[in-house]
Amino acid sequence: MSRESLSISLVIPVLNERPSLEDLYSRLAAVLSELALRYEIIFVDDGSTDSSVQKLKEIHGQDSSVRYIRFRRNFGKSAALAAGFRSARFPVIVTMDSDLQDLPEQLPLLIDKLREGYDLVSGWRQDRSDPLTTRMGSKLYNWTTSFLTGVKLHDINCGFKCYRREVLDEVMIYGERHRYIPVLASYRGFRLGEVKIEHAPRRHGKSHYGIGKVFGGVFSLLSVILMTRYTNRPLHFFGLMGVLLGGLGTVIDLYLVTVRLFFHQWLSNRPLLIIGTLLIIVGVQFVLFGLLAEMVAFSYRRDNDYSIIETSEDRLEATDDEAKLRVEVTGGDSVR
Repeated sequence: MSRESLSISLVIPVLNERPSLEDLYSRLAAVLSELALRYEIIFVDDGSTDSSVQKLKEIHGQDSSVRYIRFRRNFGKSAALAAGFRSARFPVIVTMDSDLQDLPEQLPLLIDKLREGYDLVSGWRQDRSDPLTTRMGSKLYNWTTSFLTGVKLHDINCGFKCYRREVLDEVMIYGERHRYIPVLASYRGFRLGEVKIEHAPRRHGKSHYGIGKVFGGVFSLLSVILMTRYTNRPLHFFGLMGVLLGGLGTVIDLYLVTVRLFFHQWLSNRPLLIIGTLLIIVGVQFVLFGLLAEMVAFSYRRDNDYSIIETSEDRLEATDDEAKLRVEVTGGDSVR
């Protein structure tokens, strides 16, 4: 993947980042002109209330390689990235934030790592210029995600990433799932890599990170785990929970029955009886819910719940194309 063959689409969500846009564009243009033969920069305005859109229009008027998409209101980062991915035209797609905390000059590091054969390369922010609470929360989030999903990346939530197009063709994002693209890609069998990058302090505006995004991220993580590990076997998930709860309730009730029969103690004043019975009922409900989920999964199961990198037919088609090209070049004289 040399410069002569490298074509890059850069997707950048924007939300009230007017002061940083001009500097971001000029630095990206300088880097991309040296790095790629063809490139485009796609800004996705996610309902900005400042003059970000006006600045994007101005930059677009100066440079046709800059494109912009404007949402009617704030739909969230996942929607902004999805719109940018859908609009991107080139086989290598890069994402980064618009606050200049990700340095455009370090884009070649991600591209070089992609050249090593990886399908997705994530930045690993070093010496982060964020408040202590943000850094500690990020460490806990990354450790928890890595532990629960098995994806061994140090900074899964870093917005500075590089993808091959086939990754994004197979991964669907919505809600808060943009955080877990590496998890979804890993589940599909794509190779993940990471590279250490510098992290600059925010110079303009304020962070959009808040407590609401923490809860949204937690629920999205649970959703991703369910949709990756148990998409085709939901009974394994709900059935396990049902067996554990029902088993615990059964043990409790057996203990109480033993107490009543052999020690002649009354159970009417024992709340444990209600708890044990309730656990059995809830356990049975979980199993039944898992059976219903299995029926739904069977009804809507995808035909292509796998990912193919190549087939022998691909090689045959390439050979046929080469043969046709030779015939056209020689005018058909070589054909007997």
